[in-house]
Amino acid sequence: MLRYLGQRFVMMLISLWLIATLTFMMMLAVPGDPFTGEKKLPPETLKNLKAAYHLDKSYPEQYLYYMKNLVMMDLGPSIKYTTRTVNEIISEGFPASAQLGVQAIILSLILGLTLGAIAALRQNRIPDYTATVIAVLGVSIPSFVMAPILQKYLGLEWELLPIATWEGFEYSIMPTIALAVLPLAMVTRLMRSSMLEVLNQDYIRTARSKGLSPRRVIIHHTLRNAILPVVTIMGPLTAGILTGSFVIEKIFSIPGIGKYFVDSVTNRDYPVIMGITIFYSAFLILMNFLVDLIYGWIDPRIKVGHKEAN
Repeated sequence: MLRYLGQRFVMMLISLWLIATLTFMMMLAVPGDPFTGEKKLPPETLKNLKAAYHLDKSYPEQYLYYMKNLVMMDLGPSIKYTTRTVNEIISEGFPASAQLGVQAIILSLILGLTLGAIAALRQNRIPDYTATVIAVLGVSIPSFVMAPILQKYLGLEWELLPIATWEGFEYSIMPTIALAVLPLAMVTRLMRSSMLEVLNQDYIRTARSKGLSPRRVIIHHTLRNAILPVVTIMGPLTAGILTGSFVIEKIFSIPGIGKYFVDSVTNRDYPVIMGITIFYSAFLILMNFLVDLIYGWIDPRIKVGHKEAN
């Protein structure tokens, strides 16, 4: 087990290094620079600004300088927000993004697993058709389309919820719904198909033939095996919800990381773009690692590091 954990840790570091290197190269490939704007700066001012952010050095020197700071967990200063560092921007914006993401994940899991299970247990009946329609609508309507629709009806016409900003829990309900629609649809479809497959397995028929109650068969034998495919997508789905919140945060004026990321792209704020990209990549890698560990907990037949243990 320790050997497995060590190998995964090394692989995570290599993955982060590759992502940081590719992101750095992509930033260099973008034409122009952060100081290219409508108002042309005097040559001396431009020279001083580039020197202040080490953009006057050669590309290999810039790369080594950035990697050195990255090892020290220093993501550098922001070019647009001149009085703040990227570390400060992430630490200030992440709580709002994390709250929004966690609420969306919880909502999508609770509703998705419930709808998927009911649809499988009531196959080809009204609950199954209803869950299928909800899943299709969830996949078909992007979150950036769902968000204005919710604002129009729940906020403007019915006045049930605040339209934007981030001043309390009630302000997070609408963006949570908008963000949870797509993962809810994915979880519903996956849970339904997985549960239908499990219900037709021999061990389910054996459990029923032994006289176990339908409730016990479903809870102890069906749900536990059917939920494995859902766990598989939880890692990338979690990262997808957080990265998908970039647009939602902008629409609802939420002071999360996504708002800064969108602004940094339009302003070519290289340090913020690279810092947030690396931060979310590290988050995605960590989520995938946790999903692998959860496998062994849900299904005892799957043992992490089993080969090494033998």
